[in-house]
Parts: sequence; structure tokens; C-alpha cells
Amino acid sequence: MAGALNLIDKIISFFSPRAACGRIYYREMMRNYDAGRLDRYGDWIPPRNASPEETDAPYRSLIRARARDLERNNDVTQGILGTLKRNVVGTGIIPQPLVPGMEEKIKALWRDWIKKENCDITGCSTFYELQKMFVQRKHVDGEIFCLFSVRGKGRVPLQLQMIEPDLLAEEFIKFESGVNMVHGGVEVDHYMRPVAYHFRLDPLKWEITRVPAENVLHSFDKTRPQQVRGISGLSGSMERVRDIGEYIDSELKAARVAAAHTGVVKTAQGANKIGRLPGKKGEAAIELIQPGIINYLRPEEDVAFPPPGRPNVAAGPFVETILRFVGLSSGLSYEQTARDLSKVNYSSARQGHLEDKRTYEDWQRDIINNFCAPVYEVFVDAAVISGALAIPDYWRKREEYTRVRWVTPGWSWIDPQKEAVASASLLDSGLTTREELCGGRGKNWQDVMIQLKREQAFAESIGLVIGQGEGPPYQEEEEEEEAEENGKAKEPVTDPYADDEG
Repeated sequence: MAGALNLIDKIISFFSPRAACGRIYYREMMRNYDAGRLDRYGDWIPPRNASPEETDAPYRSLIRARARDLERNNDVTQGILGTLKRNVVGTGIIPQPLVPGMEEKIKALWRDWIKKENCDITGCSTFYELQKMFVQRKHVDGEIFCLFSVRGKGRVPLQLQMIEPDLLAEEFIKFESGVNMVHGGVEVDHYMRPVAYHFRLDPLKWEITRVPAENVLHSFDKTRPQQVRGISGLSGSMERVRDIGEYIDSELKAARVAAAHTGVVKTAQGANKIGRLPGKKGEAAIELIQPGIINYLRPEEDVAFPPPGRPNVAAGPFVETILRFVGLSSGLSYEQTARDLSKVNYSSARQGHLEDKRTYEDWQRDIINNFCAPVYEVFVDAAVISGALAIPDYWRKREEYTRVRWVTPGWSWIDPQKEAVASASLLDSGLTTREELCGGRGKNWQDVMIQLKREQAFAESIGLVIGQGEGPPYQEEEEEEEAEENGKAKEPVTDPYADDEG
């Protein structure tokens, strides 16, 4: 329908431009969406509808370079990246194997493999440090790649090679008919499904290495169906982040100038200027100002002290407003972005914490699904192939032997006592589970219960009774209030060791 209307408009405009303009005008008056207005209030820079690769390819490298510049030189960007790494990865996202009878053996192999000399092909980063690198590079560069290498000195011969998008042969294009197309170094089939990646793994050589897609982990935020490459997560807020840095620098320079500009001497016209300190050629003379000095003015001279105007009292609220927009782009609250808790109470801080937690949980699911889980499966495969794990029917039941639960780092609550009471109430009412509660604190519920059993057994072995007669917080106060309402006095608690000496 739209194509037919455009064709009619073109035909009419050819024979009668006036009639064509009238059609456009009256169609504008009958518009259904204000976002599609064409008058002066809708005078946007004309946007362009194009495929994802046509939209991103011309600017991807430039945006990535600017994002890396902010990463190096902008404190706001550094703060956001630090917040993400601390809350998404923390001390590490740890696997808990779910293979009955083999959990401890797999854990022992995993603890040995995650050392930097075993898991990283460069020998510089542990696996949990690679997790932080995954988060940072994906947010700054927009994408990150990982290759598997069957090598290493550990018991499990597997190493990871993290690759930046700069090593993709982005200009490599195939024009042959009947073969897969290559977009930005990614070879895809007619469904736009990645088939292979074309890398220049040696920057000193111009050789292109084709790596099958099943051997590459490629992670990026896919927002369009035909998208095959990622764009920097800082692209939406990059201008504002840069403006904040330049604005603060300008305010600091203005404050320094204002602090150095003490006073101005006004001289009557035709007055004698003998004795004044000479300035440079073409410049006015400047009086010497030192701490504790006493200056004298001639009868025809006057001194004025212009208001400095710095520090700018409006700078703080202005920067705060911009930081709120920057936080929105990253999915973080203003308090997390600026580390400013001066304007929150318990309720608002808790609500902001919950919203930030959802952002961190999204990131955790992403890193688990697109990095940790695939690496863990290849790790178990390599352990079986190398003989470190003896599982005769592994390949027939691979899915069962690679089952795992990932324990993410937890977050401390604002008021632990209130949250403990609420958690106990939810647990007693059956609205939550120990797995969910422990998982929110970065713990495995089975490990917690095993440790509790060990502590209880040890306490019993030395004749110590723990966990008896202790109610939840505020239980004692509630019992006293209930006894007073019923007109009964609560029986005093006696100390059975009160008569013992010492």
C-alpha cells in the first residue's frame, strides 16, 4: 500500500508539483503519529533505515576507539566499569557440579585448571579474572571472542584465548555466487547464522585464518534479528560522559583563574604612571601581590575587586542531572553511578538496590550462558579425553555429566537484621527456598547445610549445645509484650551456673 502511494505521489509531482505538495500537506494534517510529523517541530536529522551491518559497520571502529579513550581517561566510565565488575563477577562465578559421586573430583580438577598458568593461553589471568575481562570488554568494545586451544601443562589440556574485535578481518568480503557472505569478518549462511570467523591472529602478518563458528565463543548484545556484530555499550551515553569530564575540567580552570585574579587598579585619565611595575610589550602593568604585603594607592587611583563567580554553585546539580542520564543508559541508579547516598533513605536505597540487582543479574545470566557454561562443557570434555576423568559412558550421557549450578556472588543488604527477619518469615511460610536465599548471598545451600552439620557435630563432641532456645530477632520482646497484655508476668530466666564459682 505504501509503495503504491509513493508511486502515485511521484506521478502527480511530475505533472503538477503544486498538487503533490498539497497531497503531502493534507496527509500531514491527517497523521496518526506525532513522531512522524514533518513540520518544524518534527525537524529531526533525517534518520536512515538500513540493515544492522549497514547501520553499524561505518561507525563501529570509531565508536570503539572513543569508548576505549573514555575507559582510559574518564573517571565516570572507570567507575561504571568497576561497579559492574564488582557486582557481576566479584570474587568469581563458581560452578557446583551436579554429578552424583563425582562432584569432589571435578571440583579438584577445576581448582587446578582455573590457575592462570593453566587456563589462560597468555598465562596472565585466572579464569575469574577472565570473567571480569569478559564484562569490561563486552561493555566497552561491544563484543568479545574466545578461542579454545587444546594445550597446557595442567592435568586438563585446555587453554582459552581471548580475542578483541580488532583482529577480525572486517574488510574481507566474498562476492562469489552460491557461497556464504562475510559481514565484518563474520561468515554467515542465508539465515544470517554465523558459520565461521575470519581473523588475523598475527598482527604482523596479513594472513587471514578462517575459524569455524563451533570453535569460537562470540558474545554481543543482539538487538536486531539480522545483527552479526556488536556495538559498544557506551555508545548511548558517550557524549554525555565526555561532556561531564570537559565541563568539570572547565570549572576547575575557571576556579583557578578566579582565585588568581585578585583585584583591578583603576587610574584616572592622564594620571602619572611612574613607579608602576612594567608589563610586557603591549600588555598592561601588573601590581605585585604577595601574602601580608601592604599596598598604597595614589590619589588618582582606585582598586576594584571583581566577584570571582567560582566555585559555581550550580555545577553540582548540573553534573548530578547528567549522571542520572548516564546511569539510565547503563541500567544503574544514580546512587550506584555517582556513589552518592546523601539523598536516600532506607526505602529509596533498598528500591534502588533491587533495581541495580536486576541489572547485575542480567549480566550474570549473560556471562554464564555465553562464557562460563560453554567453557565448562569443553573443560569436562578435555578432562575425559585426557584421562583425568574416567567416565566410560560419558559421550552417551554427556548432558548428564556436564550438569552444573553456577553460584554467583551475593550482595549485602542495607539492614541485615530486617532482611533476616523477612527471609525467615518467607522460609517458614514456604514462599522461598534455602537455595534461593543462599544464592542471593553468593552461597550454595548444600555447602551451608553440610557446614552446619559439621559445626553441630563438633559442638556435641565437646558438650556444647548451640542453636537451642534461640528465637528469631525481636522474639523475646514480642513474648514480653504478649505476657503483659494477658496480665501475666514472664518467668525470669535463671542461670544454671549462677552458684558455680568462677
